[in-house]
Amino acid sequence: MSLPGTSKDELCGQFFAALEKIRYFRIMPDGSDDPAGVEKAIRLFHDALAEMEKSGCQEYNTKNLAEILKSKGNRAMQKKLYSDAIELYDCAIALCENNAVYYCNRAAAYTQAHKYSEAVGDCLKSIEIDPSYSKAYSRLGTAYFVQGNYTDAINKGFEKALQLDPGNEVVKENIRMAEQKLKEDQQRAERDQGASSSSQSNSDDHNQSTGGSRSQTAPPPFGSMPFNPTALPAGFANMFMNMATNAHQGGQHSQSRQGHDGNTDEFDDPGVQIGGNINLNFGEQMPEELTGALRSVMEMFSGAAGHANSQDTSSGTGRSAPPS
Repeated sequence: MSLPGTSKDELCGQFFAALEKIRYFRIMPDGSDDPAGVEKAIRLFHDALAEMEKSGCQEYNTKNLAEILKSKGNRAMQKKLYSDAIELYDCAIALCENNAVYYCNRAAAYTQAHKYSEAVGDCLKSIEIDPSYSKAYSRLGTAYFVQGNYTDAINKGFEKALQLDPGNEVVKENIRMAEQKLKEDQQRAERDQGASSSSQSNSDDHNQSTGGSRSQTAPPPFGSMPFNPTALPAGFANMFMNMATNAHQGGQHSQSRQGHDGNTDEFDDPGVQIGGNINLNFGEQMPEELTGALRSVMEMFSGAAGHANSQDTSSGTGRSAPPS
């Protein structure tokens, strides 16, 4: 099948030139491109070309090729193949550098891959290209949230998203969650300050009465603490699990995006809400600034399983977040 526009060979050359520009190919010791990378790019191009023809595309050009690559990236996201999705979005961006949707989608993939700084950067680039793109602000809020930066999550992300999309219930809930986390941080800081003062006072009294001293034992790392979501009140269980970054894929609150260039974003907005099917990543995989908050929540409700299980179980698992 032959389509009007650029020839297949010309389009292939433009594709490879775009990949060279983003340094897609690993350079071998002799200065040549990595043969495996070249072979992979050729296969990717022909797969995309075949899909372009099957989709009813009317013309061969870099814009349509980029759109096919973006769609393949979206499908990789749905399969939780985040590294593959990032690579496909890389290729789409290489072909169309000023597409806000592509940067926003890659930001979602970066967030799921725990590359939060990169996610923030892509969201900001997406917003720079299209300041009216509400999903870019929402995903910026999510990236800040999982870093523990709740103030920026609200002020620079979620609130701006809500201004552009006032009826978005997921964004409203995300604002509520971030505000709750800010409140928890403040309360924890006050408790820590009080505990520190009390500990110092007791230590001084003890040393004066015994003439000795005793060493302080650091609290165990959070990864060593057992976690049972059903042992927490429903609302706090949701907040606890929201700090895990591998959110359950699939949800209900979709937000279609028709960009200024006619491209459609095909997967839903990532919220910071998650349901019961999650993969909690503790210890070294979790940002250090979040472990204190998690420990405080667990300590607050330690031994309270009986009371927690008496809560309304209908909301115990929370609402599932749409995929990122």
